[in-house]
Amino acid sequence: MASIEFRSAFNQRKYFSVKLKSVAVGFILSFVTLTSFGQDTGCLSTLALANEEFNAGRFFGIPSLLKQCLDNGFSTEQKVQAYHLLTQAYLILDDPIAAEDSYLKLLQADPEYIASPEKDPIDLVYLSKKFTATPIFTPHIRGGTNVSFVRTIHEINTEPYPVGRSNGIRPALQIGLGVDWNINDNLSIGGEGLFSFKSFKVTKTGLSGDDRQEAIERQVWVDVPIYVKYRDDFGKVRPFGYVGAALNLLLGSTAELRTENVSPSLSETTGSQVPTEGPNIKLGYKRNLINRSILIGGGAYYKVGKNFVFADIRYMAGLSNLVKESENYYNEDGSLSTTIPRYRWTGDYYRLDNLSVSIGFVKPLYNPRKIKRANTKKVMRDISKDNN
Repeated sequence: MASIEFRSAFNQRKYFSVKLKSVAVGFILSFVTLTSFGQDTGCLSTLALANEEFNAGRFFGIPSLLKQCLDNGFSTEQKVQAYHLLTQAYLILDDPIAAEDSYLKLLQADPEYIASPEKDPIDLVYLSKKFTATPIFTPHIRGGTNVSFVRTIHEINTEPYPVGRSNGIRPALQIGLGVDWNINDNLSIGGEGLFSFKSFKVTKTGLSGDDRQEAIERQVWVDVPIYVKYRDDFGKVRPFGYVGAALNLLLGSTAELRTENVSPSLSETTGSQVPTEGPNIKLGYKRNLINRSILIGGGAYYKVGKNFVFADIRYMAGLSNLVKESENYYNEDGSLSTTIPRYRWTGDYYRLDNLSVSIGFVKPLYNPRKIKRANTKKVMRDISKDNN
């Protein structure tokens, strides 16, 4: 009986202990939540009070009023408003060093803030021209699809008479990294390293009267384009365009060859004709490693927070003959190419153009800083334009 009473008392104490712990945890969470809410509400009231003080012409007390919430309490948007207010107050108080420090901190909170005569006092607009937050370097990553177009320099025919010819496009993929060196808010010089697969098909008809030949070439490239880019620097959607040149390294090439007889008369007498085909032929030794091209492209950035996603379309026009003329008719060991008797094929001399569509991600490395020479002439032009 005593044992039962002891267990009952022990269970009651355990129940109350757990209950007290739950109440304590709930109290602590409620206190933290209320404290955070109170702090947010208090800092919002502090910002409103600082604006009232400014409008009433009482500027000296504003820095101390805002200090605690600037150190810990303001949201990013509220920090921008507070530093904007401090910058104006220090300008009125004729404290240029403190005004510059406040405006620099404003740009650190919002690197894309732009002062303008339409919404800011003219002295703050002048001050803003001493600073920039334009990233010095802007890295990006891109990937997408491409198609290639053969531009024949000289057609090589194994037949003693003309044959029909057509070029076909085949989709392939590319991925790469790049970086822009920003000269100013609109102009930059960009460079990329792209790993690309490219492919195309050449079809010839009328060989030996009725035979048809298909050659699908697949290539692996590293493209290194350099270009000058102009872009819009304002708004959610920001178009851009660029022109430049590229160094193109052809790392490897293979060809899938197929020759078949399509003569109707042959089909009627002997049935279907077995096509001539075989394993892919390595062509890398017949291709020039280093090639050149020019390019033009454009697209648009879409702002997401402080970063951007973008879509881009680019046309790259090849300048180099991809074929080594001295190797075109031979195997790698120097003997006559086996593709001539087996497939009646040898490659044409050609350049290769490429059209690509990419999407990508941009991470601006914002760098708010004071510049050596302020551009205040544009301020006067903007004011004159508004007055007119």
